Amino acid sequence: MASTELLPRGSLQPRPRAPQSGPLAARYELLMELVRRDVRSRYRGSFLGVAWTLLNPLIFMIVYAVIFGRFLKVHYPGGAPIVFILSGLLAWTFFSQALTMATNSVVANAALVRKVAFPWMLLSVSAVVAALVNFVISLLLLIPFMLLAHKGIGLPMLALPLLIGVCFAFSLGLGLMLGAGNVYLRDLQYLVNLATLVWFYVTPVIYPLSLIESKFSHGLIGQVAHLVIYANPMTWVVEGFQDVFVFDRWPQHWHGLGYSLLVSLVSIWIGMLIFNRLRRRFAEEV
Repeated sequence: MASTELLPRGSLQPRPRAPQSGPLAARYELLMELVRRDVRSRYRGSFLGVAWTLLNPLIFMIVYAVIFGRFLKVHYPGGAPIVFILSGLLAWTFFSQALTMATNSVVANAALVRKVAFPWMLLSVSAVVAALVNFVISLLLLIPFMLLAHKGIGLPMLALPLLIGVCFAFSLGLGLMLGAGNVYLRDLQYLVNLATLVWFYVTPVIYPLSLIESKFSHGLIGQVAHLVIYANPMTWVVEGFQDVFVFDRWPQHWHGLGYSLLVSLVSIWIGMLIFNRLRRRFAEEV
């Protein structure tokens, strides 16, 4: 539970009608405290601890590399299937973890919401930031595989903050909507798990985008497949990570990345509107 001394004086109320505003510094300190708590609680009591952040994507990468590379004979551009899959998989893992954690962020802190008045939106924000911390740690997993595949670390790495920022913004916007909605519709957390599972397979994480362009180039199915994948903001984020890590080049689909950034900013705006509209009865509903 977050430390109450980080909250503005007089903010402790038994049943707050609405969160109270506080100084920016106090909000930042509270956010950092919530992030530290979320990161620590994720691995509390675990024997391997933070190593799970590295092991989970590593295991899935091996499985997908064997199935798609060996059995389905999928050709991965760049000559490094493991780096190709892992670079996209790590970005996707961050996105899916952020959505899952943000969806449960308000409900999981029901006792805090009932007793303490503070900007409750920070609960969802801290969940996404905690997922970002896990993601940054997991990026260390790529280094040995890049060295083994003789992949260089060049200037295109400077594009990583932009790619991470777009992925973070999109996760935050959806997370605010889901975190607020889950207070009133508890089935939402299960729907999110199902939706992210389907979403994963319409994002070119474990297969190259060129495979879709070659296999589904004609007919109604091809048109629908192109529409879904091209309209998917995560497509261009994942493509950007693969450009940087696999090909050591700047992201090639700047139009798609710009589209993803626009969708991300709009999702944050809508997410804040929805959260502020629904937060009024959080203390009664959680």
